[in-house]
Amino acid sequence: MRSLDKLKKVQSLTELAKLLGFTPKGVSYVLYKLDPAKKYRSFEIPKKSGGVRTINAPEPQLALLQTRLAELLYACVHERKQENARFWFASHGFHQGRTIVSNAEVHRRRRFVFNLDLEDFFGTINFGRVRGFFIRDAMFPLEPKVATIIAQIACHDNALPQGSPCSPVISNLIGNILDSRLLALARNTRCTYTRYADDLTFSTNEKLFPTEIAVNVHGADWEVGAKLRKTIEGTGFSINPVKTRMSLRQSRQTVTGLVVNAKANINQDYYRAARAMCNLLFQTGYYFRPGDDPANATDKLGPLEGTLSHIYFVKARRDRHPRINKLAKAAGEYHPPRAPEELYRKFLFYKYFAAPAAPLIVTEGVSDITYLQCAIRALVKKFPLLAREVDGKAVRLVHFLKSSGASRELLNLGHGAAGQGALISQYENALKKYKYKPMAHPVIILCDNDDGLKSVIKNAKSKIGKAVSTTTTDPFYHLGLNLYLVKVPEGTPPVDKDIESLFDPTLLATVLDGKKFNPKKEHADHTEYGKVIFAEAVVRANAGTVDFSGFEGLLTRIEDVLKHYATLLAAVAVPAATAVSGAPAGP
Repeated sequence: MRSLDKLKKVQSLTELAKLLGFTPKGVSYVLYKLDPAKKYRSFEIPKKSGGVRTINAPEPQLALLQTRLAELLYACVHERKQENARFWFASHGFHQGRTIVSNAEVHRRRRFVFNLDLEDFFGTINFGRVRGFFIRDAMFPLEPKVATIIAQIACHDNALPQGSPCSPVISNLIGNILDSRLLALARNTRCTYTRYADDLTFSTNEKLFPTEIAVNVHGADWEVGAKLRKTIEGTGFSINPVKTRMSLRQSRQTVTGLVVNAKANINQDYYRAARAMCNLLFQTGYYFRPGDDPANATDKLGPLEGTLSHIYFVKARRDRHPRINKLAKAAGEYHPPRAPEELYRKFLFYKYFAAPAAPLIVTEGVSDITYLQCAIRALVKKFPLLAREVDGKAVRLVHFLKSSGASRELLNLGHGAAGQGALISQYENALKKYKYKPMAHPVIILCDNDDGLKSVIKNAKSKIGKAVSTTTTDPFYHLGLNLYLVKVPEGTPPVDKDIESLFDPTLLATVLDGKKFNPKKEHADHTEYGKVIFAEAVVRANAGTVDFSGFEGLLTRIEDVLKHYATLLAAVAVPAATAVSGAPAGP
């Protein structure tokens, strides 16, 4: 049965809880028993345009409930889109397969581009609107009691909170009513219309911009047209008067922050500012935005990483898209994102290797990280250098390089042991690019002691003065600077071993859906399941009862590295935070 049909059949809290994977008692506790003051954690983040935005982050149980509701509603939307391809046609925010790039791309090369923002978008979608939508909407004619519970799950202080996992999908469902009317208005006035969250855009190549949408009142000043204003206000939203702007072809035209005169692209001033901040960071360990007071300099990497990630995302999405490539090449504008990509890569190398915030472990893949996280948590009392207990919970003191995504891709670490070998070979030369490189913590390459080790060994041999093989038994190998190699313990006598061999054989024999575990596979086929499923469905799901004693030898080796590097730092008598010329080269 389809998700939408299941939701329509729900008549009570008990049935809704079951559909969301909760017990009725669990939903009742979160909604009615939990202290309202403890349901959300509020904090402020700065807006690019000035001022601050208040984020209300739900506590874990409520966040999970909201996430399950969001997943259910997105499934309903997906089913609706299969029936009607134009459903959610204008919306590009909070929408799978849609981005700021797709939102901007449709407004390329236009005579007029008109942007306006809705004021307090989430805040105007109150409890009554959410409840009423799920009762009266043709797609969701739900039982009033069920609509009330959904509104109680979704709303905080009588509105959709920014920070809730289900606010985006619900805002889009309600915003779709506005989109339908504005699409009709755009069609009647020969315009193109899109919406990204609260950001609305109309564009056209007509000689005169339609007065129904905007009116030129004086010189460069434009006001929202009466028809557009009436349509927006008639659907319960209001216009932010300070964010209404018209841009003509001869000026810089932007849509959701991207320049669209010729192609959806990053503002060059934005990129130059990011490059300047990176250069300053690599020289001094601090940076500030061009034009800001140097007294505001910071060493916090998060904001700068967000900027670089945004630039890379836009460039990669645009320049790697086959259709966009064809258009760009025809116009003589095809320039692959080499410089932004290199800048982001250099930043990531700095973050993870030149200035790691904690000891960093680089594994072959995602499943290894899961195993080690669970093992460290289970053995927290035996390995105080790897984690400590806080209020009964294990807080890890070591970090792992993300198992997938842009970081691995850009650092060329997405290919298991081969990627680890490549990192070893480029490591020393890459670090020469940074004047500031405190290297206050070690970086540990962790690999299986099997055939995959060969590509790692090939690069490691030139870095150390001793043999490294599947039969050598050193607890670790120092590769110079802050880089180390640790293998899965070989056993006595030494034999080839992968990390899965550290588990009890009975756990490795776990059968899931009639399939046996094959540690040589990443994913599942029709007869066996692989490491990714084993890590999540067997190890993490049963972490409280799994015997992790087989990991003690490996965790001991990792702690030995931490002790060794601490000794090296102490020997040079240079505080790690000011060791700008690099860490010790090793014994």
